[in-house]
Amino acid sequence: MTKTSPNLPQIQNENIHLDSQFYKDEEWLNTDQAIAYLNISRSTLYRLRKYHRIPSLKLGRCPIFPKHYLNKILLFKAKQNLKPE
Repeated sequence: MTKTSPNLPQIQNENIHLDSQFYKDEEWLNTDQAIAYLNISRSTLYRLRKYHRIPSLKLGRCPIFPKHYLNKILLFKAKQNLKPE
């Protein structure tokens, strides 16, 4: 009898790379700021975090989100929606 491994989250944005300046002047958003910045509900933000669609880091009990990386994800997703002429 073989054990099956649990479903691990897949990397969704493998084409987005962090540049060397990412950590230098990064602005981090708390939950309320990320909700306002992305214009989404709190439950949507938590769902995106749960399924690893957006990056986050827990600082104590509060998750924080890197603004620069959120911008890269939004631009990448917007580029995917463009239709070639």
